[in-house]
Amino acid sequence: MQKFILGVLTIALAFTLYSLYDIITSSPDENESVEAPLATKPVTAKPRPKTVPKVSARANKARFIKQILPAVQAVKAELDGEYTRAKALIGKRSRTADEEAWLQRQMKRYNVAGYPCLLRSMHTHPVSLVIAQAALETGWGSSRFYKEANNVFGIWSYNPNEPRIPASEQRGTKTIYVKKFASLDDAIRGYFRMIAKGYAYSGLRRARTQTDNPFELLRHLRRYSELRDEYVARLYYVMKANKLYTYDTPSYAPIALVDIIPEYVAMKMEEAAKKKAAEQQMFALNEVKVETDEEEEPVPCEEEMEANLTRPAPGLSTVSPARSFRP
Repeated sequence: MQKFILGVLTIALAFTLYSLYDIITSSPDENESVEAPLATKPVTAKPRPKTVPKVSARANKARFIKQILPAVQAVKAELDGEYTRAKALIGKRSRTADEEAWLQRQMKRYNVAGYPCLLRSMHTHPVSLVIAQAALETGWGSSRFYKEANNVFGIWSYNPNEPRIPASEQRGTKTIYVKKFASLDDAIRGYFRMIAKGYAYSGLRRARTQTDNPFELLRHLRRYSELRDEYVARLYYVMKANKLYTYDTPSYAPIALVDIIPEYVAMKMEEAAKKKAAEQQMFALNEVKVETDEEEEPVPCEEEMEANLTRPAPGLSTVSPARSFRP
């Protein structure tokens, strides 16, 4: 019996040793997923964030012009094509039914009666004026209206059913809204449509059919802003300083601002002269209070006292009060 038990134990021990050897020497099956040990990643310090380079004013202006110029040129070409077609159809002795229907749609679109008014409304104005207004209204592309609503020209919205965003300011208790456009092209079309229909721009509509010189047209944008002549002056300097007139065909050299808004320039010159006179007067008053650096010969005390007794006090009249009085 003992021999039997001993034999069983020997067989069990041999089987255990064989299984252990098989586990150690065998390789894992190709289809069996074996988890690899986690690799220890070296700890490295995070790079310090680079400072955002400051964009110069000139670079910012160039970027804005690059963004808006193609859209302005494309929309202007589109509207100029419609104007050319309308002018040609109006000049025809006879028109087809489709041509007449197209003209009637344009008259309804621009809300005018009569072909002369239609042509004035459909006529566009130079690219330089459009870009100059866009630059002023958006702060060269920095305004929230431009970034969130493609509103390039500060066009207000009075219709609650159209896309729009609220402005940060109010008029009394009323919130101001500006229109939200789907694209820059739509915003520029809306701008030309506003100029074509607004009663405040009737002078501009007449003038732009007679000249393409943007500097001669500037005065007719006076009512675009509450700044009036100041707004015209700002447009002038934006166009001149940034040479926006070079984008026009044909291109016109700048004329003097005094030839555009003479009354405003005269008022500014008068204000500047008054300011200069006031500054000079203030300088003269302060000059007597400045201690001089020039060395003077010392005066003996006795002579100084005697001189002070006979010298009038500074700022006081030498005339006796009794004799200077006039009843």
